[in-house]
Amino acid sequence: MLTPETQLFLEGLKNLNLPAIDKIPVELMRDQLETMITLYGGNRLQNVPHEDSTLALQKVDRPIKIRSFQVEAPKGVILYAHGGGWTKGSLDTHHVMCQKLALATHSNVIAIEYSLSPEHAYPVALNEIEAIYKWAIAEQSLPISVAGDSAGANLMAGLIVRLNNQHFALPKECIFFYPSFDLTGKLDSLSEFAEGYMLSKHSVMHYISNYSGHDLTLTKLPEVSPLWQMKNIHFPQTLIIAAEYDPLRDDSRLAKKILEEKGELKGYLEVPGVIHGFAQIPNFFPEASKAFEWISKFYS
Repeated sequence: MLTPETQLFLEGLKNLNLPAIDKIPVELMRDQLETMITLYGGNRLQNVPHEDSTLALQKVDRPIKIRSFQVEAPKGVILYAHGGGWTKGSLDTHHVMCQKLALATHSNVIAIEYSLSPEHAYPVALNEIEAIYKWAIAEQSLPISVAGDSAGANLMAGLIVRLNNQHFALPKECIFFYPSFDLTGKLDSLSEFAEGYMLSKHSVMHYISNYSGHDLTLTKLPEVSPLWQMKNIHFPQTLIIAAEYDPLRDDSRLAKKILEEKGELKGYLEVPGVIHGFAQIPNFFPEASKAFEWISKFYS
């Protein structure tokens, strides 16, 4: 059963009668997300200060903006890639989420404003994530972990695939919120929750088309659909937070099974009655706070 808050949220979306995602100009789509998070994404936390900076790194074509969130006596550093279908999302849309992650893990969090599609298709964002990771390994004195939600989790898992292939040092841990691990569209939940749960099958495939530069043959690459490479490579200890009513739910379930069999699963939480993106909208979903409380148990 959907929670009452989820039902109310979905009813409100339905009443907006929004056009199909491929009929909305990309800049308007981005503005809509910024507005929604301003209204429902929770208040910024005064006890987790932040600082913006820009990095000019080798092998990337533009300076990359990052936002660093600091806690007292940090145990490590977590690099964070935001969700939004590789098409929308920003440091601002995930500001509160990163603050809560910093508190839950007692870690400094560095959020990355990577290049968005369709203007910058694969592999631009992944190349930028790799460059930031290698900068962090060289410059940060604390252990480096990675985290992300949805498309951001895909980028971080793609990074793990790439680092394995390079025989490069892996992050200490991974934290993935409702990850997008399969871009080939094979899994049952994509059809089971195809309509009526905010993230639709149509929108998922639209985002995938944007990221792949409209070349869906790229979705078969291991670093694009990392789910199908998980059995063959080493993953860090990994936490996964999933949503029951999510077209991407089976990405999490199958990853859980694979990583558990390999001893690489640190923990798995599937939150009942909620939809994709719930952890980013605490004003609607009380389960958002519960997810971070669950994470904190592993870092107490």
